[in-house]
Amino acid sequence: MKENKELAKGTVSFREVVAQGIGGAAPAMASLVTLTGAAAYAYASLPLAVIIATLGVLLDATRLSITSRYVQSAGGIYAFISAGLGRTIGYFIGWAYVLYTLTALVFIYLSVGVFLPGALQALGVSTPSWLWIPLVIIVALFGGVLSYLGVRPSLRFTLTMSILEIVFILVTSFLIFTKVPPDPTTFTFKYASPFNVGVGMAFIFLAFAGYETTSVLGEEAKDPKNTISKGVFTAALLVGITYLVASEAFVVGWGVNNMSSFFTELVPGIILGVKYGGIALGIILTILLINSGLTDSVTFFNTVSRVVFAMARDGVLDKRLYDIHETNKTPHKAILFSFIFSLAYTLIFSLIIGPENVFLSVGITTTFGFLIALFTANISLLFILRKNNSLSIWNILLTIAINSILLFVVFANIVTTSVNVYVLIGVVSFIVWMIAGAIYRVATNKKVTEI
Repeated sequence: MKENKELAKGTVSFREVVAQGIGGAAPAMASLVTLTGAAAYAYASLPLAVIIATLGVLLDATRLSITSRYVQSAGGIYAFISAGLGRTIGYFIGWAYVLYTLTALVFIYLSVGVFLPGALQALGVSTPSWLWIPLVIIVALFGGVLSYLGVRPSLRFTLTMSILEIVFILVTSFLIFTKVPPDPTTFTFKYASPFNVGVGMAFIFLAFAGYETTSVLGEEAKDPKNTISKGVFTAALLVGITYLVASEAFVVGWGVNNMSSFFTELVPGIILGVKYGGIALGIILTILLINSGLTDSVTFFNTVSRVVFAMARDGVLDKRLYDIHETNKTPHKAILFSFIFSLAYTLIFSLIIGPENVFLSVGITTTFGFLIALFTANISLLFILRKNNSLSIWNILLTIAINSILLFVVFANIVTTSVNVYVLIGVVSFIVWMIAGAIYRVATNKKVTEI
């Protein structure tokens, strides 16, 4: 009897596709915590930076939408690139994308492990220094197990929790607006120069990372040509709206002239929650922060396992990773590999250099993988369209526009990143991974030739 190694085809709805994209971006965590990086440059012009970043991401979502009409695969970005630029380039960028998704899991674990104690401290609760260890393990186990149990259970959870994230962030924002009205000048360059707003935009663009993970559901979505193409754009739009409302509320709530202290806080969003909604709202937002990490973990386990599964199916990774659980219809061996690698990476390196420093280093690593994958996928689209006799000047201009934005994001990260040993660890980790990928590719190609 032929072994069935197919995913659960036609089981994922449009809403669940959107949930995958929203969960990947983790809007609650970004709004409450990580937008501080952008505020360090844009100050009270943060909402303007959010608008610009959202427009850039929506352009990229348009490219993903177009590509997904021609390619539907569990490989997602890897498959998009392979279809346009060939298996070799697809392998190397796919290899980089796998590192991005694996280190994104590390980033997610430590987001909870590092920021939750800070949130508890804002609520007046002291925590032991080792608390990050059980938190990291819990987040990893939760995401890995739920992803293993099936695409529908994992996405139903993600859908529910993503809705809660957006609702509570918007409710908190409107609560602040009832006490401090929006300020139109935050949508101008009054508080920061155009360059600084641009740098802020670059950081916000990275806060959308994960919305593109909808692409890995190409084999499991109902009517994937339409579901994926519409889902990726919808997810990016909803995340952008959430960031925009939250950034405006947090800026005016903090004080447009006091933003120099906003980005010095570990969890400014929760501090604002306590200020405007009392300790009860602070507790709710802290729970939301945990929930955002759990949801993000599920999303990225779904993503990395399917990309690894697709690459193994194509013969560019170990064939043993090309396997489907008989009952759950999930790539369980790829999930197990992702769980072991990401958790071991987190625990070992955090015990050596500290979780905060690992958080910084993997932030650099994920940035490389994410931006390189998007940049190459944009170019690949042109070749896919040419093969299908659909290439137009609009598509060329779209690619130039998006890749120009991506290059500026790279530039902004280079000029604003203080070089230290932990940043270098992040860079070296990426380089070592790519060298290892090249060695593996040569070795496996040689083995295939000898056979």
